[in-house]
Amino acid sequence: MQAKSEQAVVPAEANAPAGTTGTSRRNKGKRPAATGKEARLGLLLVLPAVAVIVILIGYPTISSIWYSFTDRMVGSPGRFIGLDNYTRLATDSGFLSAAANLVLIVGVSLLLKLVLGTVVAVILNRPMPGRNLWRLLVMLPWAMPGFVAFMGLRLMFESPYGAVNVALETFTSPVPFLSDPDWARVSVVLATVWRGFPFWAISILAALQTIPKELYEAARMDGASAWQQFVNITVPQIRSTVAVVAVISAIWTANGFENIWLMTQGGPSTTTMTFPVLSFLSLQSRQLGQAAAYAVVILPVMALFIMLLSRRKKDT
Repeated sequence: MQAKSEQAVVPAEANAPAGTTGTSRRNKGKRPAATGKEARLGLLLVLPAVAVIVILIGYPTISSIWYSFTDRMVGSPGRFIGLDNYTRLATDSGFLSAAANLVLIVGVSLLLKLVLGTVVAVILNRPMPGRNLWRLLVMLPWAMPGFVAFMGLRLMFESPYGAVNVALETFTSPVPFLSDPDWARVSVVLATVWRGFPFWAISILAALQTIPKELYEAARMDGASAWQQFVNITVPQIRSTVAVVAVISAIWTANGFENIWLMTQGGPSTTTMTFPVLSFLSLQSRQLGQAAAYAVVILPVMALFIMLLSRRKKDT
C-alpha cells in the first residue's frame, strides 16, 4: 500500500519520454506560431483599415504631388511642366513671406505655449478649491470650434471698437492690431497660443501626475528649494512628454489655416501669409497645379516633424 501511494505522487514528468521535460518547460509560456489560416485571417481583418488609409491619405497625397508638376486648372486636365511651379516659388513674395512666417509663428508660438502650458499645469496640479472646474475652464479654448474661437478673437482685436482697444482707450490710442504688419503678427501669434496652450497644459498635467511624490519629499528633506525640485525632478520627468507635444503642436501650427484666414487672411500685404493660405488662394483662382505646389513644398518639413516624433516615441 505504501508503495502504491508513493507511486501515485510521482510527477507526470517522471513518466514522460527522455528529453521531453526540458522542452516542455522551455516552450511553456511561448506563443505558438500563427498558422497560415490565422495569418490570412489577420491580414483580412487589417485590410479595411489599410484601404481607408490608402483612399483617404495615400491617394490625395500622390495626386497632389502629381498635380504640382502640372499646370492643371479647374475644368482643364493640364499638362506636365516639370519643376516650373516650384521655380516660380523662388521669386514669389508670398512664398518667401510664408517661409519666414513659418519659422516665426511656429517658433514663437511653441515657446509661449511651452511656458504658459507648464505654468498652468503646475498650478492645476496643486490642491486648490474647485480644481476640476479650473481644469475645465482651461480646456475651453481648445475644445470650442476653431471658427468660433478665431472669429471671436478677430472681433476683440478689431480697431478701434474691438474689446481690447476699448479696454485700452484710457491708457493709449487705438492699436491697429490687424492692419499694422508688426501688430498683425503679434495678434496671430497670441491667438495661436491662446487656442493651443490648453493641449500643452493638459498633457503636461498628465505627466506631472505620474511623478512619485516620494521624490519631492526626499528632495525637501535634503533641503532642496522649490526651484531646485522643479529643475532636478519635474523637468527630467516631463521631458519626453514635452518633446512629443512640441512636435505635434508644431505640425498643427504649421498646417493651421483658420487662425490666419479668419483674422488677417494673410495680410496686411503678405506679412502673415502661410502655406495653407497661399494654397487656398491659388484654389480660388482655379490653379490646381500651383496650389498643389504650395501644399507639397511643406511636406519635407512635416516629414521631419513626424520623424522626430517617431524617434522620440521609440526612445521612450
